[in-house]
Amino acid sequence: MTINLDLDLSAVSHGLQHEKQPAAPLKISHVPGYFRQDDAATDDKKFDYIAENFGLVAKSWTDLEEQIEQLNHKSGEDVSYRVLYLARHGQGWHNVAESYYGTPAWDAYWSKLDGNGTITWNDAKLTDQGVVEAQKANAAFKKGIKEHMPKPEGYYTSPLSRAASTLDITWSDISLNQRNTPKAVIKEGLRETIGVHTCDRRDTKTYLKKTYSKFVTEKGFAEKDPLWTADVRESNPDRNIRLQAALQDIFRSDGSTYISITAHGGAIQSILEVIGHRAFSLQTGGVIPVVVKVEGEQWQNLELFRHW
Repeated sequence: MTINLDLDLSAVSHGLQHEKQPAAPLKISHVPGYFRQDDAATDDKKFDYIAENFGLVAKSWTDLEEQIEQLNHKSGEDVSYRVLYLARHGQGWHNVAESYYGTPAWDAYWSKLDGNGTITWNDAKLTDQGVVEAQKANAAFKKGIKEHMPKPEGYYTSPLSRAASTLDITWSDISLNQRNTPKAVIKEGLRETIGVHTCDRRDTKTYLKKTYSKFVTEKGFAEKDPLWTADVRESNPDRNIRLQAALQDIFRSDGSTYISITAHGGAIQSILEVIGHRAFSLQTGGVIPVVVKVEGEQWQNLELFRHW
């Protein structure tokens, strides 16, 4: 006897795509009171996230996790509360060059070159100090996790090398080496301000896949940088729009409560601005956790499709 298992896959696919598409943009807003960086009285120029246990306000990480669980338990079907661990990359060679030449000369001339004959900074790599800063973040997260700090369930990075390397150093021996951890996603929208500065021109997809072989690139990721131009620098308002879109995409496709994002000073500035967080600058290698409320139709059945 033959059993007919033919399915109308086009209809199934259409149904899934229809179910996954939100009817309207998500509303993403900062929920203050959970970390010291939320408070305007906290000086971002002096704040040491390692010494201050990432700025945690609760008595323990267990208390914070319970508070977030309660928020999600009491929220409606189209509301979720998430915790973002926003990390700035460690020091790159472009940071060294800008400090050496000064910002006016850097912006006017040196940033447009690939290097100065001694060092190169196109798609800037981490310096030795930058590697140490990422290692310090690794140690800080290890300490936090021993004290029941929730580990990220999703990992995202800018496609620029300094950010991807920072994520790799920070998380590889904590969670990315575990079979049940989703692979880190290289996401175009998380990159630094686009254009003119060669440090913000990314390398090829082939290079990224070879160098960060345990990472994956997002769907549609181009082989060559499709966004960088030598003569136009992205404005801050345009960068805000781009980072808002990146957050929308992450929250629509990832149901994780705790998410790690490794990016850049300008990108993180935009994220904080679009969610309504106070301005808070990070030193290279710095980390700021934020609690956000996400409202709108969200994709809640991720696990069913995670491995498709």
